[in-house]
Amino acid sequence: MNERKPTRKVRPFRMTRRELLKAAQVSGLFAAAGGLSLIGRDASADRTARGPCRLCTMHCGLVATTRGDELVRVEGDLDSATRGFLCLNGQALPEIVHSTERVRRPLKRSGTSFDEVSWEEALGEIAERLRRVKARHGARALALQTGWPFVRSPLIGMLHRFCQAFGTPNLATTTTLCEAAGRMGRTIVAGSNFHPDLRGCRTLVVWGANPTLAAPPFAHAVAANALRGKNLIVIDPVRTELAERATLHLQVRPGTDGALALGMIHVIVRDGLHDSAFVDAHTVGFGELARLAEEYPTDRVASLTGLAEGDIVRAATIFAGSGPSQVWDGLGIEHHENGIQTVRAVASLQAICGNLDAPGGPALMTRPGPHFREEPLPALWRMTTPEPAPPPVADKPIGWDERPLFHVYNRQAQANLFPRAMLEGRPYPLRALFLFGCNTLVTYPDSRRLRRAYDRLDLLVTIDPFLTETASRSDYVLPACTFAEAPSVRGRDDRVAKRGLVGEQHESRPDWRIVFDLARELGLGRYFPWQSLSEALEARHVPFMRDPEHTLMPDPGGDREAPRFPTASGKVELYSETMQRFGHDPLPRWTAPSARTSARFPLWLVSGPRTRAYINSQFRQIPSVAAKMPEPLARIHPEVAAGLGVEDGDRVAVVSGRGRIELRARVDRAVERTTVVIPSGWPEASANELTDGDALDPISGFPALRSTVCRVERLSADGRRATGDR
Repeated sequence: MNERKPTRKVRPFRMTRRELLKAAQVSGLFAAAGGLSLIGRDASADRTARGPCRLCTMHCGLVATTRGDELVRVEGDLDSATRGFLCLNGQALPEIVHSTERVRRPLKRSGTSFDEVSWEEALGEIAERLRRVKARHGARALALQTGWPFVRSPLIGMLHRFCQAFGTPNLATTTTLCEAAGRMGRTIVAGSNFHPDLRGCRTLVVWGANPTLAAPPFAHAVAANALRGKNLIVIDPVRTELAERATLHLQVRPGTDGALALGMIHVIVRDGLHDSAFVDAHTVGFGELARLAEEYPTDRVASLTGLAEGDIVRAATIFAGSGPSQVWDGLGIEHHENGIQTVRAVASLQAICGNLDAPGGPALMTRPGPHFREEPLPALWRMTTPEPAPPPVADKPIGWDERPLFHVYNRQAQANLFPRAMLEGRPYPLRALFLFGCNTLVTYPDSRRLRRAYDRLDLLVTIDPFLTETASRSDYVLPACTFAEAPSVRGRDDRVAKRGLVGEQHESRPDWRIVFDLARELGLGRYFPWQSLSEALEARHVPFMRDPEHTLMPDPGGDREAPRFPTASGKVELYSETMQRFGHDPLPRWTAPSARTSARFPLWLVSGPRTRAYINSQFRQIPSVAAKMPEPLARIHPEVAAGLGVEDGDRVAVVSGRGRIELRARVDRAVERTTVVIPSGWPEASANELTDGDALDPISGFPALRSTVCRVERLSADGRRATGDR
């Protein structure tokens, strides 16, 4: 198979820092916080429309001004739930839709470059190559994988249906990397996921999360709560903006959050601060949990976490004694080999204080009424009807044999195990891969191994609006619409259907149409008889597009008088027989990361935290966004910098046992002393060149993106290694 290193006829976006800044200044693309205008386009356009932004799962409200198929301007919708907030990417939506860097027509690899071809040629050839893969290796040799924007989208249901019709069990979404471990851990404990609800909350712990960048509207509410005298505790290796406002900031060492949670449980139980009435009535396994917590006295936890004993005691005392209390936890505790057990420990901490599903505490997502947060329209997403329904798939998905609990709770394959199937044929060969809106070569661990794996495939197809790093190594690239160009369904609380703001750009197609058309090329059209998204939804008896925007399914309302937990026991399971049955520790025991700091690799790498400029790896092609952060930076503590002789802005190399990247240093006292922080998503200096694709949580399969060991080397002006490293 050809080595995928093309000299492209259609090339990815590349700009120097100076070019980016100049482009932003010349085009006048920066606007005030309320919106963004494109140069040369009339601000007094013909039509305005309101709706949700679908660039990420926050779905902030926007007001769009259009003229024909031209998106002229967007502003935050003051009347929406997000009250006018719109991030840099949302403000740049006109640039994104009308970018000259968009893939305009289907691309087909020709040696080391791409040729533009027709949709008919591309789909016909892809279908023929898929038939050959199926004939040689079986249907299970095909996998489909999606990126973040598709998590709450009808596309997921259509891909489920496509996989079933083709005969493969291997569909994976971004939840193989994001959010699902947290949902799993909380559901194992309480029988349901649960989510912060600030109403009535007196103490909030933000643990391994940075809502200022990940969920800004929520962060504004958190900050307002703190200003009203409520307690805010932030647990994070980085002193974030919220940490600056916090009652207490615990700058925990990466990978030790589970030990901290058990240490806090120890203090609470020792001092009799737990809610004994709730524990007696609504939990099982409290005695076993209390005995486990005895193994984590504050002196041991302080040594493990790098925290002061007094701060550990203070955090536990505030949490238990100044309730109702709750925790907003995030990827900072999930992206470790001990992630699931850490999530369980944090959930257990909330439970023993009597906060779960109580007034002022976190709301269970299965609860109807104002707390409802469950995935809407699950039957619609699965698209198992109308008839004829595809036959059931007999094969098990990749990951089932090693991490069956992940499949039990998420009903999908574990994409972090795909490279092994591609390279080693375990548990069976994977020979074809479709990527819908995901740039895996910079967002998934061990990029070097992933490149080798992709080069072994018989077929790699990327569906994306832009020629990303991953798309540039594909056999075919199919141009997809952005959400602004096609009807969509928003899968959050209000289940809103929305028309596109403008027409399809160039020859791009909506993702659902690409699935329908490919199914027909494969002779599977009987399972996809619809000509549009609205027709497909109407076939499910779901009204769609009878108005420009409407609610598909009203909230059922209602409430309950007492908490109820849909576990096997009907109670909060601090000791889980489900975990035991699947061969895991029934208690949330902390285990140290397999990586260890040493003289060779003395620092912890935290990769992947959000930045204000970007949504993961997206939109570095957009000048107004890229100018806000034109290059990647490695954040290091001043003590580390001083030991290396590094000053702010100097070039450094960050090295792990997997690889090496070069970038500029940002000397930053906000970073924990033993930690290096690098955001993900930069092709030219990807943190995932350094991460270990085999360091996975044994329960969820999530990668240890935030507990890799590394060192920093100072570089001389010519880019060579200078004396000293750390």
